Amino acid sequence: MADLVLGPIIDATISKVIAAATQQIHLAVSWKAELKRLCSKLKMIHAVLQEAESKQVEVPAVKLWLEKLRDVARDAEDVLDEVVYERLKQEVQIQKQMKKKVCLFFTFSNPFIFRLKMANKIKNLIASIVEINEEATQFGLQSRLASHEPRSNPQTAYSSLGYCPRVIGREDDVSKIVDLLVDSSNKEPLSVISVVGMGGLGKTTLVKSVQNHEKIVRNFGRIMFICVSEDFDVKRVLKMMLESLTKEGCSIENQATLVEKIQDLLKNENYLLILDDVWNEDKLKWEALRGCLLEINKNKVSRVVVTTRSGKVASTMGTLREHMYHLQGLEDDKCWSIIKQRAFGGSSVPNLELEVIGRQIAKKCRGVPLVANVIGASLSNRRDIGEWELVNNNFDARSSLEDDNRTWIVRVLQLSFDRLPNTTLKQCFAFLSIFPKDLEIEKEMLIQLWMAEGFLQPSQGSSMEDIGSKYFNDLLSYSLLLVEETDSTGKIKSCKMHDLIHDLATSNSKSETLILKAGSESNIAHVRHLNLVDAEEMVPANFVEVAGKLHSLFLKGDILGKMPDRFKRLRILSFEKGSLWRINIEQLPTWIGKMKHLRYLDISNTNIKELPQFIMELYSLQTLRFMYCSWIVKQPEGVENLVSLRHIYFSKKSCMPLRIGRLKDLQTLQLFVVGLQEGSRIEELGCLSQLRGELRICHLEHVENYSEAKKAKLSEKIELYELNLEWTKRNTEECNHDDDVLAGLKPPPNLRNLTIEYYGGKKCPSWMEPNLSESFSLNNLVDLKIFRCKKLKSIPIMSRLSSLQQLQIEDCLELTRIGDGAFAFPAFLRQLRIWSCPRLETIGDSISTLTCLEELYLTECEDLRLIPSVNGLSSLKELQIQICNSVMSLPSGLSSCTALKELTMVRCRNLISISEDLKDLHSLVWLVIIHCENLRNIPEESFSCLVCLEGLHIGDFSKELEEFPNLNSIHHLHASLQELGLYGWEKLTYLPPQIQHLTSLRTLRIYCFNQVEALPEWLGSLSSLQTLEINICTNLKYLPSAQAMQCLSKLQHLEIFQCPELKGRCAKETGPEWFKISHIPKIQIN
Repeated sequence: MADLVLGPIIDATISKVIAAATQQIHLAVSWKAELKRLCSKLKMIHAVLQEAESKQVEVPAVKLWLEKLRDVARDAEDVLDEVVYERLKQEVQIQKQMKKKVCLFFTFSNPFIFRLKMANKIKNLIASIVEINEEATQFGLQSRLASHEPRSNPQTAYSSLGYCPRVIGREDDVSKIVDLLVDSSNKEPLSVISVVGMGGLGKTTLVKSVQNHEKIVRNFGRIMFICVSEDFDVKRVLKMMLESLTKEGCSIENQATLVEKIQDLLKNENYLLILDDVWNEDKLKWEALRGCLLEINKNKVSRVVVTTRSGKVASTMGTLREHMYHLQGLEDDKCWSIIKQRAFGGSSVPNLELEVIGRQIAKKCRGVPLVANVIGASLSNRRDIGEWELVNNNFDARSSLEDDNRTWIVRVLQLSFDRLPNTTLKQCFAFLSIFPKDLEIEKEMLIQLWMAEGFLQPSQGSSMEDIGSKYFNDLLSYSLLLVEETDSTGKIKSCKMHDLIHDLATSNSKSETLILKAGSESNIAHVRHLNLVDAEEMVPANFVEVAGKLHSLFLKGDILGKMPDRFKRLRILSFEKGSLWRINIEQLPTWIGKMKHLRYLDISNTNIKELPQFIMELYSLQTLRFMYCSWIVKQPEGVENLVSLRHIYFSKKSCMPLRIGRLKDLQTLQLFVVGLQEGSRIEELGCLSQLRGELRICHLEHVENYSEAKKAKLSEKIELYELNLEWTKRNTEECNHDDDVLAGLKPPPNLRNLTIEYYGGKKCPSWMEPNLSESFSLNNLVDLKIFRCKKLKSIPIMSRLSSLQQLQIEDCLELTRIGDGAFAFPAFLRQLRIWSCPRLETIGDSISTLTCLEELYLTECEDLRLIPSVNGLSSLKELQIQICNSVMSLPSGLSSCTALKELTMVRCRNLISISEDLKDLHSLVWLVIIHCENLRNIPEESFSCLVCLEGLHIGDFSKELEEFPNLNSIHHLHASLQELGLYGWEKLTYLPPQIQHLTSLRTLRIYCFNQVEALPEWLGSLSSLQTLEINICTNLKYLPSAQAMQCLSKLQHLEIFQCPELKGRCAKETGPEWFKISHIPKIQIN
């Protein structure tokens, strides 16, 4: 396969050169004739390329001819790039000398010498191409122009909201692994379940389905998914665990600190840790990690799931025989189901003959779902029987009994690569081999790298970014990429490749691309894309010779000083942080400023103190990233000279460049900091008509009025989908202009996410008010956040926000109402969260119309007296009401909330009773009613109806009560209830005896029973109890008898917190109660 990849590379390169040369013909004055002749010769040689591809295996000399053609095509590309660079350089010089006479093409420094130099280079190129054409004739190569027509792309049922592979044929496997994980007879504090199987069987997809299973979500407080791959380093795994919990990068290097941070975040919750794609066979490494996990896991029983291809790895990881799950291949029918789903979506198979061929293909998939998935995707919406027969026959040609499974799979997947519709898409896919396996790849970054390599050329009104996005979606449709992360609106943020797909990319690019690992001795003479991220600080041998040919260089660490100044062709230079959070580079070498072809520069996470001026001479630069450069203190100057710049990324406010509005082609500007000096006013945004994606505008207090705000022209930036408008926290008297300013910042019509923060106005702007006489600008809004707007008094009717799904309002201290009457909220709202709005009196009467609402959270709304009826909310899953002291009852209509799983009422001081509707919540899994100091009643027999209840926290009710109200029916929960929290109050002198029949209870938490001196003897009847926590019981002295405590045979963890009497009596070895608890594995007394 490696011998066959020259064709797509040369084809794409020649196409680029022809397009570039044609463009320069219209601009050039001095060598128009030479450029036309160059185009003509290239087109002639392009016509024989396909036949040369087919002959290169049979005739070795043709392969050498192709390599020669590739080198000449690249020389031509470089020459035309240099012409473009000089033209861009002149544009900048003209801008700097506007007061002088404008000169014609290349009239600055040594124009004659430059024209002569370029003319000679073009003539030499033409001579080389003529020679290559003559050699083609000698080989008998014939033109096949017609066969270069690209096929149409598959019209797979795929949307930009993301493709999540459906698990077909693995339902039993999912159930069995879930049962292993929730098995109550497994008392080990940390047991390992390993899923073992060859590559391509779908181990990762399987465990992702397991982690989303309802039983798993219910049984484990936190779930962490870690892709380990070959680098099994304890500190690295711990850092990835912490990043999984915080959703942020981790710079901590101390292992003990990492363990402590993870402990703090888990907060004594049991967890499920999934270690995906493990290759470790070193038992000492596993024991080191296990020790850390046990330290983290002091208080809970938790589980580890490992996916691996090796039974030896599973044994190394401490997997017991009964916990080793060997994943088998799928049945042929299941493979056919996958192919049919990917090829036809939900439609039926058009005819019987296609189904017969499809089933033959499915049988040849050998039970490997990855193969079925990719092959099915390549046949998407293909109805021609000939195409299906071709794939079927090629299966046999690609298969060999001598191949191992991995080799066979990659050979078969080559069918999908061969069927990609054009050489550019093949080149984009092959380029993915520059990334290490299992790396999460940011979508926008990938498209920008493709741009830098010249793979994407604008055409027919589509920008390079649009074409790149299309290619990205094509690769998803072909199942060559998998969606890894999406944002709240479903927009794809990142992707991954299966490691066998990575092998496929590598097999189609290894003549050009190399990831050089530490200690390896690869020959890099042929390499054009080099990744040294895993090579530590090693500079490879013969690097000097290859440096001048490189197009891409990815590296980490401070090895630049060892690099020669020979990067004449470099398009991409990217510093990767690797396993360290920061790169110890304080100064960039000056030769970077001489790289005329450089289009992508990423110096993020370095310790540089300023952007050097020589970077501002990179006139071809399209993407500049300097994220997390915390040492930069000076605003960069001269960025306006980067006339080709389309994407700029920085995270620190002081890094905001001046005069950024002059970059007319800029599309990505995620942060704009409004300043007072020239070049930092908000009008800079007005010139950036092509901005797209995310935009956060800070320090809006520096905008003085409506007319100045309107100069930003936000409403015209139709490609923006996320907008954050932020003021700084100020005194209220400093917010006089905020109303006018926000009115002038009308968003564009396609906006999906809007956040308004620290706005000091009293009302929302007119563009948020639905007006039937005017077009409404927020019809596409999905997510709206209004935070810390201290003076805002009302929020308008939002029912016309027809796409809104998430609404969050927080810390709006003066807010009194939302909407008006029955039209407050849009019909498709899924999540409504209101925090810390103490004067909010009403949220309108339209809640009951929100049939899609899944989450309703009301917190710290102390003036809110009545929660509207929730009748008809059949989708509602979570209802939380906390610190709403004026609320006297639960909302009416609860009985219709048939999907409700979580109900929480906390610190609602005036809540008097719970409605009878509680009995009808048969799907309820979690119920919390605590700290409601006037609550006197819970409906009788209500617990007998809550047949799915697994968690219950109740108590701290009216001080007049002498016992828990109406607990007589709680024994009906003996089979389902697993966690119980009891909160006492002053008049309670004993624990409620009704709970002694809860034989399935695993966790019991007792709080604030200050009048109780001894725990009851019947506590020993809670035979399934694993965790007992006793908190803030100031007079408690005695535990149940030793015999009763011994009956708690499954008890693993005892915690005693702020119980001064009991603490002394349970002192290790010396306390009179110690002998009752000494057998418990984990005891924590504070």
